[in-house]
Amino acid sequence: MNIKTLTLLSASLLATGCATTYQANEVEATGFLGAYHMLKEGGDDQALLVYHAPDVNQLCKNYNKVLLEPITTWVKEESSVADVSAEDRQYLQSYLYQSVKKALGSDYQLVNQPGTGVMRVRGAITEAEGSWVVLDTLTSIHPGTVAMSGIKQMALGAGTFVAETAVEFSIEDSVTRKPLMMGIDKRAGGKNWTKKFNSWGKVEASYDYWAEKLKTRLAECRAGKLEI
Repeated sequence: MNIKTLTLLSASLLATGCATTYQANEVEATGFLGAYHMLKEGGDDQALLVYHAPDVNQLCKNYNKVLLEPITTWVKEESSVADVSAEDRQYLQSYLYQSVKKALGSDYQLVNQPGTGVMRVRGAITEAEGSWVVLDTLTSIHPGTVAMSGIKQMALGAGTFVAETAVEFSIEDSVTRKPLMMGIDKRAGGKNWTKKFNSWGKVEASYDYWAEKLKTRLAECRAGKLEI
């Protein structure tokens, strides 16, 4: 690879690597959802694996309340979250819960009991790995290491020393437990300066992204416009 090509590649990766977080190439199921045979590969701007009830755009109109269950951590052998301390797991669970609660609380009444017009939202963190703060910072400012990190990102779905996290979620009728939507997704941190000196900062950014995306999807569904 000549100098000109490397320079162009570095510039390109510097531009594309500035996203706070980005979707990974693949994700593994862990057992939290169970009904994985119902999932299919997600389309553009969707989770990596998704399920929508065939009549979900009609069903969504029946709900004006949300029962948000506590977020759990689902540990699978060799999962990155297995190495996360109990204290950090609790922190991440609480952060994701509060982010989803804030996002949905503006559109739905939050309740603590199942009932008519109540949909249950369940979620589990299945992978969580913080960024290596110093090395992440260095690879964000040095063109050569940015290029290498970008190449790794394109090949494997994650850059060098950045954070990664994955979740599984289910939205279902709180009484019948019939699933309305399910999904599995994984995101990694981009090379920018968002919470650069917080090892969990980019994981938090992924949780905020998913919370807002969930709010958007439910709004589309209530309007009968969710793409399935």
